Amino acid sequence: MRKIFVFIIPVAILFSSHACNSEKSGINSTRNSNPSNTVKEPSVLKIISPENRQYINPKEVLPVRLEKLIDSIYIDSIEIRIDGLLLKKLFEDNMSAEVDVSNFLPGTKRMLIKTFSSVKTESFSVSMRIVSDIIPEKYSYKIKSTFPHDKGAYTQGLEYSDGFLFEGTGNYGESSMRKVNLETGEIIKFRDLPSEFFGEGITRINNKIYQITYRSQVGFVYNENSFELERKIFYQNKEGWGLCNNGTNILMTDGTHIIYFMDTVYFSVDRKIEVFDNEKEVNLLNELELIDGILYANRYTTNEIVMIDPGSGKILGKIDMSGILDAKDKHPRIDYFNGIAYDEENNRVFVTGKYWPKVYEVEFVKK
Repeated sequence: MRKIFVFIIPVAILFSSHACNSEKSGINSTRNSNPSNTVKEPSVLKIISPENRQYINPKEVLPVRLEKLIDSIYIDSIEIRIDGLLLKKLFEDNMSAEVDVSNFLPGTKRMLIKTFSSVKTESFSVSMRIVSDIIPEKYSYKIKSTFPHDKGAYTQGLEYSDGFLFEGTGNYGESSMRKVNLETGEIIKFRDLPSEFFGEGITRINNKIYQITYRSQVGFVYNENSFELERKIFYQNKEGWGLCNNGTNILMTDGTHIIYFMDTVYFSVDRKIEVFDNEKEVNLLNELELIDGILYANRYTTNEIVMIDPGSGKILGKIDMSGILDAKDKHPRIDYFNGIAYDEENNRVFVTGKYWPKVYEVEFVKK
């Protein structure tokens, strides 16, 4: 008996150990089964159209096509909503609809399709992009005057007031805030940014100058006359690019197709617009200027200025500025076209570029 007793214990231990390991690994075990491995119930229907992230022309009705997948389940009704707004209600005998999207502004929208049946309620969603219903006008330019510009200035923000340009410059170790005599190019007032900051766009509002930075998510508010730092501002955008203002809000770009309307006190987002032409979103939006109610934006790495309706985000026009920089004015550090300023009193528009030796007064001419 002693030998038998000694022999049985390891077998029991081995069996117990195997059972525990089986339970831990989920083999033949239901007690600790993983919920993620449970079989998902099949959907009642699927969306045939629209496709996810499809571009939608608001001048045309949007065809919605659904397919029922389970014949045995009766669908009582189907709701079609875009951004929460109920647009159509369908029933089992008609699984398609023509949806009017003409009242929606350009931008990315979410269509939610909700089915109601005696068995379950199910929701499906698809993203879509509504484009502008306007074909942009095409413009060129005429040079009216030229002025000297510091070719060591990596121009990020540009504004005009009473014969002076206010200019924010960028690059690490080179970023600054400047007040410059337009006629002579002389720097009247200058303030360096700490070397850890890459300066970006500027705007003047309420006797203050706001200047943002590239990836630090911090900006600076200066006294307009003394350039003394009054406070810092902080924002959630991963990048800061261009600024302007409409007298109430500061408008900000971040290199995408979105323009943010920021509160001047807390620098929080009051609203935003998505910028689209009649084909797709228009991205790389950079330096901004508001002229006679139209928003003008440089597109980074291009020679294009786009004209934007600030209420809707629709592109109204595109200005081709190619060839404005003469070949004899180029030098090894020359960089992209950037910088728009407006002299409201005399109805003059000024443009320049990063490290460019000239500022140009221009007139935009329709092609």
